[in-house]
Amino acid sequence: MEKRMNVLMIVSWYTPRGRDKLEAGVFHYEQSVDLTKYCNVAVYFPFDQEISESETTALEWGLLTYRSSYTPGKIFRTKNQVKKTMARIIKEFQPDIIHAHCGGAAGFYASFSADQYGIPMVVTEHSPVELSGVNRRSIGYYFSKRAYGHSRANICVSRDSRDKLAAIYPKYPFEVIYNGIILPEYRENTKKYYRDGYVNAVIVAILYDLEIKGMKYLLEAMKLLKGQGKKFILHHIGAGEYLEHFRQMAVELGIDDICVFHGGCQRSQLYEIVNEMDFFVSASLVECSGVSVQEAMLLGKPVLGTNSGGVDSLVPKQAGHIVEKANAQVLAQGMEYMERKLSSYDRTWIRDYARESFEIGNISRKYMALYERILGERG
Repeated sequence: MEKRMNVLMIVSWYTPRGRDKLEAGVFHYEQSVDLTKYCNVAVYFPFDQEISESETTALEWGLLTYRSSYTPGKIFRTKNQVKKTMARIIKEFQPDIIHAHCGGAAGFYASFSADQYGIPMVVTEHSPVELSGVNRRSIGYYFSKRAYGHSRANICVSRDSRDKLAAIYPKYPFEVIYNGIILPEYRENTKKYYRDGYVNAVIVAILYDLEIKGMKYLLEAMKLLKGQGKKFILHHIGAGEYLEHFRQMAVELGIDDICVFHGGCQRSQLYEIVNEMDFFVSASLVECSGVSVQEAMLLGKPVLGTNSGGVDSLVPKQAGHIVEKANAQVLAQGMEYMERKLSSYDRTWIRDYARESFEIGNISRKYMALYERILGERG
């Protein structure tokens, strides 16, 4: 029997050990689990700030998971700890491929082990260039440069990310494989959330920042629409430390009657809510990709998005409309445009396009083909 390939996923963010459920790095976990249909997968998180031990090994949520302790800003200490933990991983798991997620973090530290042990490395970049600092010759530029230069394949999760990175690092090739999304499971036609007599729009955003998700511009757009007598309802799904800030902003703008904040939801409830809506909104200022946009299209929902990078390269014109970011007036006009065009969108086509482009099984097969190509090149 042919030996199964061993793939080590090194991730730049992940849920701290001991939590009841996955909160961070969910798509890393889900893609790893789906890949176990074809190969053996272990996860290594080198940046755990909560463990008291220097390193741990455990079966977590069904996956072999390694962790090592991390102190922010301590580059050489981190490098030495990664070296120590990787020596144990090499001995115990014996990876054939190292797959690092994000060049400037996991990829940088992984590159030293890839060189030391002669194991081919792959990098998937999830960070927008605007947030990673690679477009400003910061230390992140040099960390990522080392990762991309030592990787056998540099993967981007959107065309926009690929084009921007190719311009910054012209010596290195970049290709696109989208984030893999599990097909939605939900109860249909519950009609618990839809408000009759209105156009119902929904945004899914974890509000961890005042600016990035563009929420203030979207709320200001809702005020403009209300002032014009337009009947729109905005549903927001997601938690985050600034959730209460935006709830209060809706009150201050006098639009709390047409803004529904559902808070953090289980995925099945999220899908139930999105499935009832007329269209989906992404108002982000910066996105590398846009998992919530992909999920909405898997439900057949047309998308009103901003030119934030990842989103506009995910949504073809048959599936939605792209407008200027950080502009409440333009967002309001975009919502009116969506209202006029709602009946013209072929929701079956949107679902089929999203399934072919983003469904997690299709993405796993693309990664397996990539791994096999790289191992074949190695001979």
